[in-house]
Amino acid sequence: MDRPTNYTVYHLHTDYSLLDSCTKWEEYVDLAVSQGMTAIASTEHGKPLGWVSKKMYCDAKGIKFLHGVEIYLTEHLEPKVRDNYHTVLIAKNLDGVHELNRLIGLSSQEDHFYYTNRISFDEFLNISDNIIKTSACLASPLNKLPDDHPRYLELANHYDYLEVQAHNCEDQANYNRRLYALAKKINKPLIAGTDTHNLSKYKAECRYIMMVRKHKSYGNEDSFDLSWKTLDEFIDMFKSQGAIPEEAYLEAIENTNVMAASVEDFSIDSSIKYPILYGSPEEDERIFVERTWRMFEEKLNAGIIPRYQELAFREAIEEELRVFHKIGMNGFMLSMSELICWCKDNGMAIGTARGSVGGSRVAYVTDIIDLNPEQWHTVFSRFCNENRQEINIVRSPYVVIHRKQTGEPINMGCAA
Repeated sequence: MDRPTNYTVYHLHTDYSLLDSCTKWEEYVDLAVSQGMTAIASTEHGKPLGWVSKKMYCDAKGIKFLHGVEIYLTEHLEPKVRDNYHTVLIAKNLDGVHELNRLIGLSSQEDHFYYTNRISFDEFLNISDNIIKTSACLASPLNKLPDDHPRYLELANHYDYLEVQAHNCEDQANYNRRLYALAKKINKPLIAGTDTHNLSKYKAECRYIMMVRKHKSYGNEDSFDLSWKTLDEFIDMFKSQGAIPEEAYLEAIENTNVMAASVEDFSIDSSIKYPILYGSPEEDERIFVERTWRMFEEKLNAGIIPRYQELAFREAIEEELRVFHKIGMNGFMLSMSELICWCKDNGMAIGTARGSVGGSRVAYVTDIIDLNPEQWHTVFSRFCNENRQEINIVRSPYVVIHRKQTGEPINMGCAA
């Protein structure tokens, strides 16, 4: 086996893996780029937190992003047992991204959650080929379960790679030997996982201090060097460990590149969109227009809007609805109205108004704000100008979104 010229760090944790890392994603990416790596994965514990911004940062730096997670497996959802075995999943394509995200949603449901979000063995075995599966660390079911467990070989055969790691620990060395034998038995490739948690020795010290302060321990911390390694350092770690033959760990390291190359890059549509509430933008608009006029009549009949303001309100509402239709904003306004009304119905305090939304008569009529724009002569065009071309920030009492107003109907979206 020829010596690899580089490798891919695919088993990686950042400060999104709570209480388990002090390193930011951007620091890892910058280091990977500086070392000539062509891909990098994010595999946070339990959930792929921050994956959109991570993907966008990789795109900006010219390195392939691998969308992944270190998920937890349980043999049975009921009765609840804290087995919570580890497995790394990496999306192979855009369909895999969607499947992985749906799986995380499923794992977080009440019937699945026990100390953390989990999926069952059966659900793991139903994961499609759109997701690459590796056996992860010492907490893997392939390490925790005995060879004669009735589902051991079934699980092993569903993995695409068996993950060996180079930590100078007897438990890890023994597990590597076990995986090496298993790989030959079931004809599965090995892959070299780093289980990286730290950018550097300094970051490792920060992580240790954080864990001590939080009374957290994973056991045998001194035996596991979880800091980022260059290719030479990674190879030397396997050599020092001495658990499997040189050709086996060199091939496992090269398989990190093979795996990364098999992943199809995908793009994120970063244009501004708006979630559709009732099946289509047209239906959202129909519901919102009906809601606006109904709530206007209610406020008028209740004396909340004085009769002498009726004509001004009617004219303003007609104009605002025209503009909202033109730029595709009805769904946004509908969602804000429903949100604020829900808060009021559930006893939550709501501010009078925030920012330029105080200029919208429709916002007042639909309870998005409690400030009467007609009384205070505030200006709608500051809130929503149909001819403005640049990205604009729109504020309701509690929500900030980015909006691109072009003069043509567009989809719009919230930015959390």
